[in-house]
Amino acid sequence: MPTSTRLDKETEAVLKKAADYLHMTKSDIVRKSVKEFCLRVIEEERKTPWEIYEAVHTIGGSGHGKRLLTGSETLRRQLEEKRKKWSL
Repeated sequence: MPTSTRLDKETEAVLKKAADYLHMTKSDIVRKSVKEFCLRVIEEERKTPWEIYEAVHTIGGSGHGKRLLTGSETLRRQLEEKRKKWSL
């Protein structure tokens, strides 16, 4: 299905240079790029906020990992305490 998109001069120049390097048409590059971008957005939208947080704050040397582990452990304990109160 035909779609028309206007590009600024800088984007057009980058697209043309990439098409020349890859020996592809500009249309092929645009189709592939839009598809990859949209699939990434859709995949991100399927993730829960916790999954996104975990992906960004990986366990490592920044100290975020310890907070992440401590936070999830704290949340687990709090939920267990609430469950115990409600089961009495």
